[in-house]
Amino acid sequence: MLGKKWKPNYFTTADTLQIAADGPMSPETATGSPRGAIELSRISQEAPNSPPDESSTVGPTTPAPKKKKKPKKTQQLSTKRKLHVHLLDHSSNFFSQVLADVVESIIGAAYIHGGFSLGYECIKYFDLGLKWQPVEGRIAGILARVDALTEDDNVVSFPPQLSDVERMLGYTFRRKLLLIEALTHASYQDDSRTPSYERMEFLGDSVLDMIVTDYLYRAPGKNYSPGHMHLRKSAVVNGHILAYICLNTSTIVEATIPRPNATSGAIEETSDAQEIHLYKCLLHSSSKVLEDQINTFTRFRHRKPEIEEALTSGTIFPWAALTRLQAPKFFSDMVESIIGAIFLDSYGSIDVVRDVISRLGIMSILRHIVDADVDVLHPVSRMSLWAQKHDKGLEYDIQHEGSRVICRILVDGIEEAVVTDRWRGKPSQEEVKFAAAEMAIKAFKLRDVGVGYEQMRKKKVSRSKKKKAKGKTDSMSG
Repeated sequence: MLGKKWKPNYFTTADTLQIAADGPMSPETATGSPRGAIELSRISQEAPNSPPDESSTVGPTTPAPKKKKKPKKTQQLSTKRKLHVHLLDHSSNFFSQVLADVVESIIGAAYIHGGFSLGYECIKYFDLGLKWQPVEGRIAGILARVDALTEDDNVVSFPPQLSDVERMLGYTFRRKLLLIEALTHASYQDDSRTPSYERMEFLGDSVLDMIVTDYLYRAPGKNYSPGHMHLRKSAVVNGHILAYICLNTSTIVEATIPRPNATSGAIEETSDAQEIHLYKCLLHSSSKVLEDQINTFTRFRHRKPEIEEALTSGTIFPWAALTRLQAPKFFSDMVESIIGAIFLDSYGSIDVVRDVISRLGIMSILRHIVDADVDVLHPVSRMSLWAQKHDKGLEYDIQHEGSRVICRILVDGIEEAVVTDRWRGKPSQEEVKFAAAEMAIKAFKLRDVGVGYEQMRKKKVSRSKKKKAKGKTDSMSG
C-alpha cells in the first residue's frame, strides 16, 4: 500500500460485464442514474479490459481462477465501452454548453435590469479568472497616463485636423492625445507620443457591438431570435459598411484665400468653402496608404448614390455595392478606433458614444434595417438556400476575358443572370458574383422566400449529413 495511490473499487468484474450486456446508455442515463455513476467511475479508474487493481483491495484476497478469453466477446465489450465513452463525452460537452449559456443569460439579465454597471458587477461575481476593478477606476488609470504624457511635453502641439474631426463627430475631446492615437496609422513617424490605433480599434469594436446588440434586443415589436439579431448586427458592424461611413463622413470648412482682383489686380482675401473628409485625417507616412485612399474614394464617388439609396429606402442590403468599394481595412479601423477613444474620454459613457455613432449615420442605417424589415442575408447565401429548398442546380460561371470579368448564374444549366464589369484584379470576381446573385434575387422575387436563420442552420446540418452518407456509400461501393 505504501508508495501507491489508493483508488476505490466500487464494482466487480461481473458488474462490468452486466453493464456492457445491457447495451448503450442515453446521455441522461449516463449522468443521472446509479448505473451511469458506476460507468463513470469505471471509465475514470481503469483502461478498457484491464483487470482490477490488486493494490486497491482491502484485506486478504483469493486469486480468481484464470479463464480463457473469448476474442469475439472481448471485442464486443471493447466496442460497447467505446460507445459509452462517446456518450459520456457528448453529455459532458452538452451540459458544459448549457452551463455557459446560463451564465451568459444571467449576465444579460443583470444588464437589462440595471444597465452596464450591474452587468459589470455580475461578470465580476463569476470571476472568469481576471482581476476585476471598477470601470471608472480602470479608465481613470488610463487617463492619468495620458495626462502624464501631456505634462511631459514642454510645447504641446496637435495636428491641425483634430478640430475638423471633432466637428464631424460633434464631440470635443478633453484629452487630445486619445484622438491622436485613434487617428494614428502604424506607418506614422512624425509623432512618438502615442502608439497606433490598433488597441483603440479593438476597444471600439466591442463598444459598437454592445450598442447595436442593445438596440436590436429592445427593438419594439420585433422580439428577434438570437440568429436574427446576429444577422442584423453583422450587416451594420462589418468592414464594408464602416468603410462607407468613414468615406461618407465630412465637414465643410470656411477658409479665406488671397486672390488677385480681376479688375485692379490687387490681392484680396476671398472666402472659399472646402469639404474635408474623415479618411483624409488619418495620420500616416505611407505612399501605399495615400494611393489606396485616392483609388477607394474614386470608387466611392461612383457607387455612393446606389449605396445611399439602398441604405435609406431599399429593402435589400447592398452587399454587392459595398464590396465593390474594395476599401482597405484602415478605413473601418478609423471609425472603430474613434469610438474607442470617445468611450475612454467620456469615462465610459455609453450614451455619449451612442450619440456620436448616431451622428455618423450608423444608427439611422440600423433603424431602417429594423423598421423596413430589410433583407440582410447575403445574396449568395440567399440563392444557395433557395436552390436547396427547390432542389435546383446552382452554378456561378466566372470568366476573365481581356479587360472584363463576367459572371453567369446557371440554374439547372440555364443562364438566368449575367453581370459584366471591368477587371480590377482578383477581388473583381467576388464583386460580380455578389452582383449577379442580387440580380437573380430580384428577378426570381426571392425577397420573401420564407427562409429564416433557423432553417438556414438546419439546411447546413442536413447537407453535412448527406455528405457523410454519400461518403459511406462511395466507400462501400469501392
